[in-house]
Amino acid sequence: MPTHKLKYRLILGITLLAFMIRGLHAQENISSQVFATVVLQPMMYLNVEPNLEIEFGILEINQDLYHVTKQPEDVIFSIESTTNWNLSVSTEQAFFVGEKNPDHKIPVEFVGYTIEDLGTNWDNGSFSNILNISKDTILELSPERTQVLTNGRRNNMGDADMNSFIIHWKLLFESNALRMRNYSQYFMEDERFKVNVQLTLSETLCGTCN
Repeated sequence: MPTHKLKYRLILGITLLAFMIRGLHAQENISSQVFATVVLQPMMYLNVEPNLEIEFGILEINQDLYHVTKQPEDVIFSIESTTNWNLSVSTEQAFFVGEKNPDHKIPVEFVGYTIEDLGTNWDNGSFSNILNISKDTILELSPERTQVLTNGRRNNMGDADMNSFIIHWKLLFESNALRMRNYSQYFMEDERFKVNVQLTLSETLCGTCN
């Protein structure tokens, strides 16, 4: 074979080898970039029993005179979140149902609630970490979702020590005679009533938007 053809093939082979090495190197870089790319998703955890049930008991001791035999128990819960969050409260049914007789029913609006902040994230109005709608007023239970907690101007993300709460339930007729007359038609001589409550945790999409 002529020397110039041998040199040409040798140069061509070296050139092709160089392109192959660069191609492999480029693929390695691409692979490294792909494996190094991580999409971070927000994480939110609601630390409470999933089936939250409220129960109370009422006994009629005289005409239009009733005694509460069982108060609904407070509920302690906490939230762990890497993003700002909202918490809504709703009931699964529109009525409390009698334990002894399911035909005995009381509208869920009979019970109200407030949520007390036990954590280090402040819930002192719009310019704090948490905007707590129930802080200065008692909210009525409803089958419709009621947004109770959301972030204020500051972030409300954090761990369970930062976002710890307790729900206080209140029978609304106890401090209002008019409500007492409105609800007395539903009371039985001696009955316990139950309803399931849902706490819905969701991400605040607008960030610090209050």
